[in-house]
Amino acid sequence: MVYKENTLIVAGFIYYTNSKGALLEWVVSNPDYRESDRKLAIEFLINTVEDVCNANGVKYIFSIGRTNSLIDTHKKLGWVVDNKPSHEIVKKIN
Repeated sequence: MVYKENTLIVAGFIYYTNSKGALLEWVVSNPDYRESDRKLAIEFLINTVEDVCNANGVKYIFSIGRTNSLIDTHKKLGWVVDNKPSHEIVKKIN
């Protein structure tokens, strides 16, 4: 989570696996926060996730994004974005 004073700007979750991979998911931002440093806060979150994962032996981070601004931020930070969108596939079994 990234805060400015007492205001939450952006948050996300790291899901570790039993491999050298992790997932950065559920990146959400405060829709009411419209200050000029909003993009910097999102970049800070992603860079910090990379640092934390690296410190824990992770070699690959996977994430799913739908919003163009979040996808563009990942690209800016050197992430590879597949140009063919994929689909989430879910089945309720109970």
